[in-house]
Amino acid sequence: MKNNYRITLLTVGAFLTLTFGCGRAPRNDMSGDGKYLFGQETPKVSVGTKPIEFPVIHQDLSVTFRLSAPEAKSVVLVNTTGGWTTDAWPEGPEVPMIKNPDGNWNVTIGPLEPELYNYAFQVDGVFVLDPNNPLSARDGVRYRSELPIAGEKTDNYLYHDVTHGIVSHVYVPYPSLGIQKRTTIYTPPGYETGKSRYPVIYLQHGGGGDEDAWTDLGRVPEIMDNLIAKGKAVPAIVVMSNIYSDQVAGRDYIACVPPPGSRPDDLSFPKALVSDLVPYIETTYRTINDAEHRSVTGLSRGGMMSLYAGFTNLDKFAWIGSLAGGLPLFPGVAEVIDTPADAEMYRGPDVSKTIDKEKLLELLPEIEKAANDRIKLLYISVGAQDGLITAHRDLRDLLNAQGVEFEYIEEPGYGHEWAYWRVSWQDFAQKVFKQGL
Repeated sequence: MKNNYRITLLTVGAFLTLTFGCGRAPRNDMSGDGKYLFGQETPKVSVGTKPIEFPVIHQDLSVTFRLSAPEAKSVVLVNTTGGWTTDAWPEGPEVPMIKNPDGNWNVTIGPLEPELYNYAFQVDGVFVLDPNNPLSARDGVRYRSELPIAGEKTDNYLYHDVTHGIVSHVYVPYPSLGIQKRTTIYTPPGYETGKSRYPVIYLQHGGGGDEDAWTDLGRVPEIMDNLIAKGKAVPAIVVMSNIYSDQVAGRDYIACVPPPGSRPDDLSFPKALVSDLVPYIETTYRTINDAEHRSVTGLSRGGMMSLYAGFTNLDKFAWIGSLAGGLPLFPGVAEVIDTPADAEMYRGPDVSKTIDKEKLLELLPEIEKAANDRIKLLYISVGAQDGLITAHRDLRDLLNAQGVEFEYIEEPGYGHEWAYWRVSWQDFAQKVFKQGL
């Protein structure tokens, strides 16, 4: 396996579907035009008895928003996509709306590039969801209205009439932590009716997220279904647990947990993943129980944890991934650096931090040339506008200096955001468990 450096530009969009128990189905058409939503002919759909008219996605992919707030003095449309300041809309992240005599506030923006956007209204300084839009998303404790703009490059995010896998939620005992953890598990098409055994991907969410993040925001079931149907991905079980050592489940299930950022940056979960989660999955599901059929990967904080779990257990994981991993979160490894002059162009955390290479080697002495004999793929990716870019380039240099083989990807145009993690997951899913890389 050779070091593969790739810098590409991908324009990837997203389409949102709704979870019904163990399966998934397409969400409702919101088009006021009634024929151009998501680039296809669709009739206008009613929710209850009231037709959905806003937001209206026009044929040219411009979008009209409306909010009835007769008493409001100011209404602003706010782009909350990704949780960081973004100029993904031509008009910028905050767009003032205009009040009509009838009390409706209106604005038209775009045309927009295909993507899965999140937004809210700021009414006299108070953030509110769009009452005319039934689509909403939860990212940890953050709730936003959703605006899916589809296009040619969003195909694998769409619901298609293919054979589908099943998403289930299981409370897994973690004896080492003394709790159970709500865990989301994707089993591929045919698992329920067949007898075959499957490889497993242990997939971690990021800071502030939970066990629903990868299915609701990352589109893992849709991407896996479509890639498997096209023969582009190896059918696999994907296990998505909650990475916080003191958290049973996301806070919309169990509310009494510490707020984000209050927990120590310990390594309890990646250790428990190996001692508790892997044995449970392998005794409960039809899995292939060797390192060549196990993968550990994750985003942000979960990417850091995946690198730790992978390198400290090379006998258990041959496929290791970090998708914009929170590298400065390695305990005792962060190094403060000067804030770059162009810091405003980066989206995400820790733009003034990187990793101390020597301290990382003390924590993970397994980062050495001998690891190449066990690792099938070490996948390191980051958006080129991510605040963690310096830390990733320093990790890249460290891996090269240690003689470790890996694939390193910087994707221009992306920050520390779900728009990127969907892109990166889709790429990784087409490589994991493929021989001869």
